Amino acid sequence: MSEIQFAFVDEFGNYGFDFEKDDVSTHFIIVAILVKESNKEILEGKVENIRQKFFQAGEMKSSKIKNNHKRRSLILNELNGLPFHIFAYVIDKRKISENAGIRYKRTFFKFLNRLLYDDLFRTFEQLNLEADEYGNKEFMEGFKRYVNQKSIPDLFNNSSFGFNNSKSSILVQLADLLAGTIAKGFDKKQLTDEFQIFNKILEKHIIRLEYWPKDYKNFLVNPQKNENNRPFDEVILKQAVNLALQYIDKTGNIKDIEEKDRIDFLKFLLFKVYQNHNEYIYAHEILDNLNAIRNYKINEHYFRSNIVSKLRDKGLLIASSNKGYKLPTCIEDLYDFVNLTSLNIHPMIQRITKCRDQILLATNNEIDILDKEEYEDIKKIVDLSKGLG
Repeated sequence: MSEIQFAFVDEFGNYGFDFEKDDVSTHFIIVAILVKESNKEILEGKVENIRQKFFQAGEMKSSKIKNNHKRRSLILNELNGLPFHIFAYVIDKRKISENAGIRYKRTFFKFLNRLLYDDLFRTFEQLNLEADEYGNKEFMEGFKRYVNQKSIPDLFNNSSFGFNNSKSSILVQLADLLAGTIAKGFDKKQLTDEFQIFNKILEKHIIRLEYWPKDYKNFLVNPQKNENNRPFDEVILKQAVNLALQYIDKTGNIKDIEEKDRIDFLKFLLFKVYQNHNEYIYAHEILDNLNAIRNYKINEHYFRSNIVSKLRDKGLLIASSNKGYKLPTCIEDLYDFVNLTSLNIHPMIQRITKCRDQILLATNNEIDILDKEEYEDIKKIVDLSKGLG
């Protein structure tokens, strides 16, 4: 039987598009703290100890830390390595057109409800949700109603996906703390250079960080910070990101397990390229990320043959080198892929050539193992490699 995942959800930000006002956020951020049933009690105890240490009798909330970055770093370091993962959405409200229908308050929250529900429901067969029940949480109130309407109870009148009896206020407080921490890297009124430190501490806990609206320009490096850009680098990044986003949008609701695995891989690559354009990700790091939200384990052979190869067969751009995988963001990434692939292609062509030559020699040129119609392309490559083309 599959182990139940628990999700403790909270938000940062508010509705509103008059960004000149001090109390209107530029971003709306949703964070779900994911923990497996077998780790829930352990995590609650550890987080409660951290709360007592840094907040004494009060709740563990991001707003109580404010801009005391040293204190926030100390708390995050205490949390680092505990058995939980972070699933987050970052919505940039500034990029929502004034003419867009979702600028209306009711539509805005309903859209976000559906966005979060669809992604969580697609990713998890079983998920026990809990959110903050107190304060002015319009999004959360609407999200609860949305989930309860969409979730279908089982024979025991208990939905395997929905708001059930998973009460744990301390883990909801953790979601609040981390939502406020992520805001330090995005919301214009919260931005701090210290976010790089926060992010480094949390990066192994983050399994998904989605950006909306979806736009390849979100992934562009500031030209002033990257003087080595070549003329076609933006074209390559745009093509790689757009192909990934289109694939995710096209296949997002398919229930096929292999397609889900491919989508989660692409989302991880998008997240990583946002963090660092130049970084390759080793296969074992990718597998750790994918396996963190699965009850079955993906192995390296399955990953290479059923995920990476199938995506490339469908025309998606995935660069690879001896340092791992990434979405290509420049011409050098594509050269890396060609160079790595050529290390396999040339020896294989040489082996076929030697085998063919031995049989031609032994049969006095009467048998050519590449004479079959289906081998015509290979024969041309072999002949070219020998200078016969």
